[in-house]
Amino acid sequence: MSAGSFGPFLEAELTGLLAGGVSNTQYRIASATLHDVQFRAGHYYGIAEAVVHHEGGVGQTYFGMTTAPVPPTSHGQTTHHLGYQVFVWEHPQDPMLPGLGLAATPAKVQRYFAPQRELTSLQTVVYRPLNRAVFKAHLAPQQPAGLGDTIYLKVLRPDTATALYNIHLRLSAAGVPVVAPITKPVDDVLALAGGQGMPLGELVRVEGVHNHFDPRRLIGILDRFPRQVMDYPHRPSWADRHQEFIYSARQAMPADDERIAHLGYQLERAHEGLELGPLVPTHGDLYEAHILVHQGTGRIQQLLDVDGAGPGFRVDDYACLIGHLAVLGQNEQQNWGWQTAMRFFNQLASYTNPYALAVRSAAMVVSLIPSHQPDAQAQARGRAYLHIAEGLLAMAWS
Repeated sequence: MSAGSFGPFLEAELTGLLAGGVSNTQYRIASATLHDVQFRAGHYYGIAEAVVHHEGGVGQTYFGMTTAPVPPTSHGQTTHHLGYQVFVWEHPQDPMLPGLGLAATPAKVQRYFAPQRELTSLQTVVYRPLNRAVFKAHLAPQQPAGLGDTIYLKVLRPDTATALYNIHLRLSAAGVPVVAPITKPVDDVLALAGGQGMPLGELVRVEGVHNHFDPRRLIGILDRFPRQVMDYPHRPSWADRHQEFIYSARQAMPADDERIAHLGYQLERAHEGLELGPLVPTHGDLYEAHILVHQGTGRIQQLLDVDGAGPGFRVDDYACLIGHLAVLGQNEQQNWGWQTAMRFFNQLASYTNPYALAVRSAAMVVSLIPSHQPDAQAQARGRAYLHIAEGLLAMAWS
């Protein structure tokens, strides 16, 4: 995979790829721009914006693409290239996210989730094709000169929204500070209240390494996760999938192939007989953007995104936080992300296996290396993340 490509397709071939995969005869695709490429479990997923000509003039639309298999009833077209089978669909007809059309349509959002309020804006926060999406909806104030409200809409795969709704209720009842659902899910879309507090990453950026946050406060909150969480499916952690992400990095960074392959070999060696501790209830995706804190005291106010809650290893929750922090501000002279990650590592090391914490933190960073590096900025970020992963792994050997 070269810079600016989608799997076997170069970006220059993108317009032809979309044209071959679109059944709408009412318009013609004039050009297309690749906005994002993700690589998960051996398959590519992409998002493209296209300029289209139709009877009314010129417009824009978005398309999703994937090399992954899709249900036979999916709306879209299949095209082939160099032995790859690529399925293309027009947004919002995602084959695995039937609720995407609801969450992306302002009138429907207002009807189902805020019938007595005025919806002033609706923005896409995250979209992972065939996996999940998050939208941010802002509501006008209820009183003159008052403050508006923000709600978040999670678009989930079929038959999973109710389970996530119940997870929020169960964690809240156990004293875990999670955000509250607005109502029961509608068509695989779960609406959640906006969280209270500042994202931890923003606090660290503003205050630097000597910030008010103490990561040991997480221990008591994680201890509150109820035992019923152990009944949820056990999912591989990001660190468990390190060889998948090593492969993705090698495809995205061919000039660094030997170096990345060596890192993958070292990670594999480091995982031999690695002692991760007992299986316990875990958050599953505990990084700085999912931890909201009080700006003045740094105390935890809420945890977000508990979709991955289930049985796992406590060291992986810590490693997820440290790995994400380590890459923040990597292009700034102060290097505040790495310094804070080192401080948190030292504060948490005595509560877990420090060797495992270093190894799993390094594996976490590998998962963050961009699989799409179309420009010099993305390529520089990829090299920086590679260097950070090597640094964390070196801590395990020291």
